Amino acid sequence: MKNLPFLLVLVLFITNTNAQNLPRRGSLGTQLVAVNDSMAQVNLLFPPAGVAVHYVVEGGAGHGMGILAGDIILSINEEPAQDVNWLVRKIGRYQEGDSIKLSIMRNGEMLTLSGTLKGFPEETSPFANVLYDAVPFEDGLLRTIIHIPEASGKRPAIFFIQGYDCSSIDNLHPASAYNRLLQGFSEKGYVVIKTEKPNAGDSRNPCGCSEIDFFTEVAAFSASYNALAKYDFIDLENVFIIGYSMGGYQAPMLTTEFDPRGIAVFGTVVRPWFEYLIEITRWQRLLTGQDYLQNEANHLNTIKFFYRFMIEKQPPEVLQTDPEMAAFLKSFWGYTDEEKLLNGRHYTFWHQVQDVRLFEAWSKTPAHVLSLWGEGDFVALNPKEHELIADIVNRYNPGKAHFVVVPNTDHSLNFVRDQKHSAEVWGNWAYSAQNFNPTIIEIICAWMSEVMEN
Repeated sequence: MKNLPFLLVLVLFITNTNAQNLPRRGSLGTQLVAVNDSMAQVNLLFPPAGVAVHYVVEGGAGHGMGILAGDIILSINEEPAQDVNWLVRKIGRYQEGDSIKLSIMRNGEMLTLSGTLKGFPEETSPFANVLYDAVPFEDGLLRTIIHIPEASGKRPAIFFIQGYDCSSIDNLHPASAYNRLLQGFSEKGYVVIKTEKPNAGDSRNPCGCSEIDFFTEVAAFSASYNALAKYDFIDLENVFIIGYSMGGYQAPMLTTEFDPRGIAVFGTVVRPWFEYLIEITRWQRLLTGQDYLQNEANHLNTIKFFYRFMIEKQPPEVLQTDPEMAAFLKSFWGYTDEEKLLNGRHYTFWHQVQDVRLFEAWSKTPAHVLSLWGEGDFVALNPKEHELIADIVNRYNPGKAHFVVVPNTDHSLNFVRDQKHSAEVWGNWAYSAQNFNPTIIEIICAWMSEVMEN
């Protein structure tokens, strides 16, 4: 992290009290992978169990505990290690300085290792100083991460709202789409603000992201946005909200104590969720090669499910009593009896998403609006959705909104030929890491320059 200018240090001394009360989340300092058959055979684990250590960071907590590459972690503090994602989430719920005990298997021998977790590494940037702060929210604290350009004086700012999931956005992989998008704005001289959701990353709150509903999450982002007023380096006349995917659904819903200058959204929707889901399930299946007749047969059950879930508000435990509905819960929503979450969120989150009335919210926004659609997006696949956002704003606030197509860009901000190509490379990390399309940065920056208050 670069040295902070003297004036900025004074500002942080005044405003950073909450951050001092919010320790870093714990880090084991290891790269973890799933246990394969050969690993299980070497360690006499039948059937395969635990999580394998692929790499140990020198100087990290795991290195100090004596963990070696090739070890298999069977449990943490006597809780069985279910899989890689479970173990990563579990470690992230601990804080730096917390003690842990691991049961591991090494070449067929059971060992117990104990130690103290270190803090997760902090972000650095070649374009800005990085401030870790915190915002009070519901008897807890939300972590905020702010990239501050070195230029003096008040700076325009970007308040970013990420997609629906509960992953941390702290210290992202350099090749990740979020990181490259936000670093692009930072390079252009904007202050960039990220907010961790409740209990994600360093945030510590009574209820975590996977437990809260939609409106609680909107309230969390509202609290973080309103806290920007305390920073002397932010030009409050020129704060822009950028909402990605579900973040675009939430952006016009924020309760703000000062108006944003603009709201830019990408890969989002405006119609009720029931309509959106019926449309995308039909077309996504066709894009991935499903037979037309089979697709229509499947779609009848899809409509029944979404009507019962979104309109009648039936909870998962009721839907599971119907075998056809239970199958759809598992295949489309990733529902399991153990965690009882739908795509990582509590079912009330999705019920409330259906009840949001975005037509009204967009009609009342005082901000300039940029509605962006990636022509290769097969998640938010209908350009009319984004045109409609701009039309609503312009009907009630003439001239305030623009609809723009981002060429050759998919939902993950990758360069793609078209929607079919996007479906083919969906989830391919190697492709995403090499094909980020920076066009969206240039489009948004040009728009912000045009509407900025001088």
